[in-house]
Amino acid sequence: MEEEIKFLIGFSLLLYASYKDWKEREISNWVWVFMAIAGILFLSFDIIYANVDLMKVLISITISFVLAFALLLFGMGGADSKALLTLAVLFPLPPSFSIIHSPIFVFPLTILVNSLLFIIPLPLVFLLYNVVKKEFEFPYALFGYKMSSSMAEKKHVWSMEDENSKSIMPKKEVDFSIFNGRKIWVTPQLPFIIFITAGYFVACVFGDILTFVITLFQ
Repeated sequence: MEEEIKFLIGFSLLLYASYKDWKEREISNWVWVFMAIAGILFLSFDIIYANVDLMKVLISITISFVLAFALLLFGMGGADSKALLTLAVLFPLPPSFSIIHSPIFVFPLTILVNSLLFIIPLPLVFLLYNVVKKEFEFPYALFGYKMSSSMAEKKHVWSMEDENSKSIMPKKEVDFSIFNGRKIWVTPQLPFIIFITAGYFVACVFGDILTFVITLFQ
């Protein structure tokens, strides 16, 4: 029952965080504080009353903290790193009710890998969208879509163009006003918390997607 309660707490908070990330690309710190406090309370209970492998818990939390800070240095959003950090405290080890367990017991790593796997189909989604809109232009159609620059100023997108060139990499410092309202290629500021939420849900209910795929070819 304890694991189910932890799952519901984490999933509820991540759903709220996903909504805020989608609407505002900003999440209040109280979400992560609440999750961390809940995790500390459950950990304290497990250490005192349950037969928990404390060494594995400490290793998992340590690896998750290092991974979160490394990803932050490489450009992951602050909220995304906080989510990984607090999930490491709430769920350092895989829940017993998940079906496919990773050979690596660091459960936040399973959540992160699942989350990243959900991003892989995005280029195909962009491609199909642009083909339907008849605005296919390789390779930009794999990484974004066209939008009037005047509308782009009000959306959570980055330009893929500047005054002189185009790039599949977002040009985060570009002022949309330089395009005088014409249509340009843009790429969305991905609300990665949504992917973390999906990765968390699947990791808990099903398990490690990558391990499952690997076993299919063995």
